[in-house]
This record gives sequence, structure tokens and C-alpha cells, in this order.
Amino acid sequence: MAISTTTLVYVLCLTAMIIFNIAGNSLVCLVILKKKAMKTSINRLLFHLAIADSLVAVFFIPPCILSYFIEQPSGVIGDLLCKFITGGALGWAAAAASSFLLVAIAVERYLATLHPLLTLSRGRSSWLVPGLWILAILLGLPSLVVSAYDVESQMCVENFPDYTTTRAYYLTWSFASSVVPICIMGYLYARIISCLRNRAVVPGSSQASVSQSSTKVTKMLISVSVIFITCWTPPAVLCVLSPVIPGGYATVYLVTTACALLNSCLNPLVYSLHSQQFRKNLASLVSCWKKK
Repeated sequence: MAISTTTLVYVLCLTAMIIFNIAGNSLVCLVILKKKAMKTSINRLLFHLAIADSLVAVFFIPPCILSYFIEQPSGVIGDLLCKFITGGALGWAAAAASSFLLVAIAVERYLATLHPLLTLSRGRSSWLVPGLWILAILLGLPSLVVSAYDVESQMCVENFPDYTTTRAYYLTWSFASSVVPICIMGYLYARIISCLRNRAVVPGSSQASVSQSSTKVTKMLISVSVIFITCWTPPAVLCVLSPVIPGGYATVYLVTTACALLNSCLNPLVYSLHSQQFRKNLASLVSCWKKK
């Protein structure tokens, strides 16, 4: 299957992001699982975020890479492959779950900063995370149902009844998985920043130490949210403007795929740059592997 130079460069960029994504988020999961000091309420949510980000990469391998080099069978098998493997529907569900988990993390930080007695407990997070995944899967379910293999174009397509339904679904998905999370996170972190600026703490006290640690974690998570907003705002805008964009939803799909992978692979880098505890635990984990 011949592909253009532009497409090849695009595929290579996606491949690099997928590799970095899986490697980085796998290390995040290992560090949180292996080190007892990392097993806090916020790190439990970061663990599930890393899982969701890893699944974005894993589920995007077939549609973003393999589909350009492997010919897919037609018929019922081709349709099933499009629904569950090569169509990317599960990848978009994981991307939505990642967005929802970032909102949950913002809520946790908001409660920990402004209402410490109402922080998310292990019991609450145990039902919250599955609930967010169910919501993400339900959001991506229409895409999975209508996905099928088109023999003429030799691609997976979404056979919605008409253009209006197609546009309504894409706008709904974009609104639910990017616009709403961006607005919620923006509001919550604005309140958190305002609270931290106005909080009076006695220097040298134990309260000052706890406050400083909390502020560092909050700064790290604000950075993660800023990256999310930066990565997901362009796709949301393009989705709205798709009728006047050359290539329409095909262009939006390419940009959104790249942005989703970029967002997922940058989070581990943020943890490494902002969290000294994460760097220490990662170095400890690597040294243990070398000794073995």
C-alpha cells in the first residue's frame, strides 16, 4: 500500500508519540505501584490517568499506524475489526476517560485546598473511576456502533444516518470531552490559586511544610491541565468550524488524533519535571532493576 511522504511523516510522528506515551505512562504506573509513599489519594487518580493515557496509545496503534501498511479484510470480519480494533473507537473512549479523570483530579485538589475535610477517600475514588470509564464508553458507543469497513475507500468509516446526525455527535463528543472539562478545570484551579495566594501561613511551622508540599502538587497538576487545554482547544475549535475547513472532518480527525496523543505522552514529562519525589522514586526503581 503506497503512502505519500506527508502521510509517512505524520505516521512517524504519531509512532514516536505512541512509544513515548507507553514508556512514560508505564513508568508512572510502576512507580506508584512499587513505592508505598506514592500511594496517596491524588496518586491513585494519577495512576488511573496514566492507565487511560496508555490505552489511548495502545488503541491508536491499529488506526494510526497499522492501517497504512496492512490491508484489512472486508465483510463481517472487516466491520468487527473497525468497531473494536482498527476504527479507533476504544482509543477515543480512553481519551474521554483521560479528560474526565483530569476533572476528578482538579476536584480532588479543590477539595484538598479549600475543603480539606471533604477530600476524596479511597472508597469514593473506588466507585468514581469506574463511573468515569462507563461515562467515557457511553460517549464513544455511537461511534463504535456505526463503524464499518468501506470497500471502496478501503477505510473504516462511521455510517451515521445523515450529515446532521454526524455533526451533532462530533460536537457532543467534543463538548463533553474537551469544552466542559476545560471550563471546570479552569474554574477550579482559578479558585485554588486565589486561595493559595490569600492563605496566611507561619514560616517554619509544620503547617507551612504541608502547605508548601500541597502547593507543589497543585502547581504540577495545573501544568498538566494547561497542557490539556492547549492540546484540546484547537480540535474543539476545528470541530465547530469543520464545515468551512478544507477536508472537513477528515482534517479535524487528523489534528485531534495528534493532539490526543501529544497530551497523553506529555503528562509523565510534567511529573518528572515538577515532582522531586517522583524523580527520586523513579531513580530508586531504575537502580533496583540494574542490581537485578
